[in-house]
Amino acid sequence: MINRRQSLGLMAGVVVAAKATSAELDAETGTGLANDRRAMLQALMKLRASVDDRLTLEWFKGVVYGVVDAALTPLFSLNAVAFASFEALDDSSFLGRRIEVVYHGDLGTGERISEFRNPYNGKLMAVPLSRTPLQPVTVNTDGLQLPAQLGPLRIEAESELGPAISNGGRTWIRLDTRSRMFPPNAKQPAMVYNESITYTGSSADLNAPEKLSVPSQISYYNLMSWRPWMMMDGVAGHSISIAAGEKVWQLAELPADLRQFVADEHPDLAADALAVLTAESPGAD
Repeated sequence: MINRRQSLGLMAGVVVAAKATSAELDAETGTGLANDRRAMLQALMKLRASVDDRLTLEWFKGVVYGVVDAALTPLFSLNAVAFASFEALDDSSFLGRRIEVVYHGDLGTGERISEFRNPYNGKLMAVPLSRTPLQPVTVNTDGLQLPAQLGPLRIEAESELGPAISNGGRTWIRLDTRSRMFPPNAKQPAMVYNESITYTGSSADLNAPEKLSVPSQISYYNLMSWRPWMMMDGVAGHSISIAAGEKVWQLAELPADLRQFVADEHPDLAADALAVLTAESPGAD
């Protein structure tokens, strides 16, 4: 496990690498990023989180749709906050600690819901809150690397970093992940989870070696098998979620409803999220 002092030492090398590549990042064409995977990774981490180990928060809000026979049916809203802290292992990979919390809301009022009538079969489903366990997350020049095992689930995944697009002084970088999760009971079907996230921010900020974390906006899309709690037995289809948000650094910068949700349901994260993230050492021996 790399401690904070070692991380800061590594960061000196990372900043040197950023200085060496920043001149290549053309604010209009993005050519430098397209030709240098390490430069693209550095830019992604500035947008997604930080190239040092400070706390960052990603929030996004959108809609979860059911998809049956290629028809979209809006179901409920998606409201999520991810707390993260990353450490640079070298100039080609980052080890992160991340916890994401989610609630679903009424499409009309935005109020949090605890139950929902399934529009396909009429079943009344209980709508849970979600909090992912603290797990090691590695991001490198190949993309997001998921663990092979998450609790009882075996995971097969592949990820892609890029492409990077720059125009008019802004840069967009996409991170795609496609995964299948296999329950221990072989008779249960594998669960599919695919997501595509695009981060965008100022090309000038990304070119500035002294800026280790920069403001960014998030465009989020995922495609999933039906969640078990959705009670979709016998309904052939899946769900997709489409959302947007941004990366921030403090709880106070979240939308008011998300800030209140974290305070009410996750007081440990509201009090000191960085302490929660670093209380354990994912990936340590």
